Amino acid sequence: MIKIGLYTSLVFCLASALFSSCTEPFDIKTDDAPSKIVIYGGLTNEITGHSIMISSTLPYFDGKSNPGVSGARVQIKSSNGIYDFVENDTVSGLYQTAKNAAGIPGIEYTLIVEVDFNRDGVTETYTAASLMPTPVYIDSITTRSLNIMGRKMHPVYLYAQEPPAEDYYLCSYKVNDDPVTSAISRISLLNDKMFNGQYLSAMPLRMFGDVSDKDVDREEEGRVYLNVGDKVTLSLGHIEKGYYNFILQCQNEMGGGSSFFGAPASNIITNISNGGIGYFSCYPVMEADVIVSGD
Repeated sequence: MIKIGLYTSLVFCLASALFSSCTEPFDIKTDDAPSKIVIYGGLTNEITGHSIMISSTLPYFDGKSNPGVSGARVQIKSSNGIYDFVENDTVSGLYQTAKNAAGIPGIEYTLIVEVDFNRDGVTETYTAASLMPTPVYIDSITTRSLNIMGRKMHPVYLYAQEPPAEDYYLCSYKVNDDPVTSAISRISLLNDKMFNGQYLSAMPLRMFGDVSDKDVDREEEGRVYLNVGDKVTLSLGHIEKGYYNFILQCQNEMGGGSSFFGAPASNIITNISNGGIGYFSCYPVMEADVIVSGD
């Protein structure tokens, strides 16, 4: 049985969009099963450092965080070249591009991880492939102030042309250039079943609180508050269906989304070969920002 658990000591620092800032712990536990390798990361179209995190599962009731796996050879290959990764000096199992790079939409990328995971003297190879979709361009985003049940709120609205195909998206946000929704449990997911191929005119994406309510809501974990003059930046990632489902499953497990009387999900979606767990995803990110007004 595989289950996502939340603990406080293992931090994934992933480059760009979801991969760009430190996120909450992301542990996978198994019930008395042999340890499995966990591989998570990818590329975006942003010129920046990119990361792959490699760790090992532990029994579910172990109470510890997944330990990082060191000594791996990590590469991403495509028709456009090879990206080599180097292990971080201070975070075990965190592998980062040797230099800044950017993925190209329309190119398929293959992740190759070579490591003696079982420490039996034989090197195992784990692979995954991801085709980077084309970007979806943002015309603009806007905000306005609303009074909802006596409370001031700041919704964010999107203006963009949605492509005429089956599409999936993730939305993350920065406030005054600081990431506020980079944790996997706080990312917003979208699919286009209700608006496929349409122009999105003032489509509501996320509701932010107002700083005046911050003290009242101090026990509500994860709520983000805005003040007049704040800059809100939307990062819109155009992702593949498999990665959408992977994040959705992780969020359900983290939030207790499994049925009360049912067992936790036994098969978290993965595209890692050779019995590995996790996900490798390449996707384009488009950004837009807006200044919060008092209107």
